[in-house]
Amino acid sequence: MRLPVLLFFFMFLSSLYAQRCPCTRNLDFTITKTEHNYAGFQDKVTTTTRSAYQAHTDSCRMLAAEIQNDSACRRLCYKWLRWFRDGHISMRAYGSSQMLSETPPPFAFSELDSQTVLLTLPSMSNSYKALVDSMLRVHGPTLQTKPFLIIDCRNNGGGSDNIWAPVKPYLITQPTVTDGRQYWASEDNAAFLLEMAKEKGIDKSQRRYLKSVAADMKKHPGTFLGTMNARRDRSVIVSPNPRKVVILVNQRSASSTENLLLWAKQSKKVTVLGRQTAGIADYGNLSVSVAPCRDWELWIPVMRSNRVAAGRGIDNVGVAPDVVLEGEESGWIEYARKWLAGAKTGAVEPK
Repeated sequence: MRLPVLLFFFMFLSSLYAQRCPCTRNLDFTITKTEHNYAGFQDKVTTTTRSAYQAHTDSCRMLAAEIQNDSACRRLCYKWLRWFRDGHISMRAYGSSQMLSETPPPFAFSELDSQTVLLTLPSMSNSYKALVDSMLRVHGPTLQTKPFLIIDCRNNGGGSDNIWAPVKPYLITQPTVTDGRQYWASEDNAAFLLEMAKEKGIDKSQRRYLKSVAADMKKHPGTFLGTMNARRDRSVIVSPNPRKVVILVNQRSASSTENLLLWAKQSKKVTVLGRQTAGIADYGNLSVSVAPCRDWELWIPVMRSNRVAAGRGIDNVGVAPDVVLEGEESGWIEYARKWLAGAKTGAVEPK
């Protein structure tokens, strides 16, 4: 008699869970949060694409009504999100926003020879800002004595532009322009900016700006807020060393790494080597919302770069290297070292 009782008990629990967290509820949560908070929604759902978007949404809602399996429901929600073709929109395990790797990725500074130093930046996560700042403080004197610098950003999926900001004095050769950015105003996004303003590594001016934008969001929901003006760095002090800089990238270099490239390509010192990057940078600053079942999180960009409105977006396109590298990546650092020294390497340079 125990087996039927146990079977009934488990069936009861399964039924109770299904009633507590049906797939339709998860999908509706995903749709609502995206429509209200995603900075790219207005660009992606236009008069031209709205019918396709609605058909896709209706189809997913019909499927959700039939799904009883958690993993199948997550796959369906992800399928719905993929319509936007934005690599910054993601679904992650519950608690991901609070997790930090116990072992930091291999940030490193090393001397390859008497003329060349290598700076390895595997992540732009703001969690590692103190580590990167400390590394550059310690090795700054060495950087100023070496003519050649290689910055390895391969597989760097991005994070925060604050991470690479301390590198700028070693790269700049002339006034530079950085595209402005705007935030999509919603109640959720205002709360996100206020939380963002509390993070470590945010300086006082940024903190004031984020709080100001959050306050404006509450007054003007459903609009873009911020500045359309590009930021111009006119005050330039050119460091004599390094004289030449290579930045290594590949198809997994994305987000803040691509912002670094767009800025660094304005320098006469810098040459980008490698492969076309991922193309995930037009929409950023990811807010986090917890799904109804509290088993996964929805990460959505709340900011849009002004290059989108200017017709210079790079999403799903990427940033092209100045010199294309083929073959095994294990030899790229040595290739870059020889390239900086003027050796003939046989690289494919785009026309």
